[in-house]
Amino acid sequence: MRQAQAFLAAIEPDAGLMKMLAVISLLALLTISGAAYTDQLFLGDQQMTQGTN
Repeated sequence: MRQAQAFLAAIEPDAGLMKMLAVISLLALLTISGAAYTDQLFLGDQQMTQGTN
């Protein structure tokens, strides 16, 4: 039992780090998806403009 408590005590401080990494990962995914969306939006405008020329 004592070893289990020591192991849990060693893991507990990592919870804040894990939350921070989760937030960073979520922000990275939002940035990538936003960039892909705007890229598609801009390329769609270019293709329509080139098609009318």
